[in-house]
Amino acid sequence: MTKKILFLLGALALIVLLFMGGTRLLIKHIYNRTDCDRFNIDNIELRTGVDIPDVKESECESDGKIKKCEFTLDTNKVDISHYIERNGLTAEDSLFVKRGERDDTKWEVKLNPVNTKLFVEIIYK
Repeated sequence: MTKKILFLLGALALIVLLFMGGTRLLIKHIYNRTDCDRFNIDNIELRTGVDIPDVKESECESDGKIKKCEFTLDTNKVDISHYIERNGLTAEDSLFVKRGERDDTKWEVKLNPVNTKLFVEIIYK
């Protein structure tokens, strides 16, 4: 009976470890992407820490070193003033802006609250 319990606990621990390792590898894979194809929004969110909410349209171009994206936010699902506050955007001229830099990334996010366009530029170092 104790062998069965130990076997089940060991199998459960192995499954949990495999799940955690797989999740970590997926996050690393998403973080390292520099294109606009797969996981684009997730990559932006991981690199900038800024949430990309529901969007109506999006455009993206990337050469592997610089990624420029434009999103039109869906105002039926996104409260712009709450979005600005939640993401720590600060007023700068007529836009709301947030910038940051890490060892491997320099980025800037700009929101035009009038036409609800969100501009993202990521420079991969």
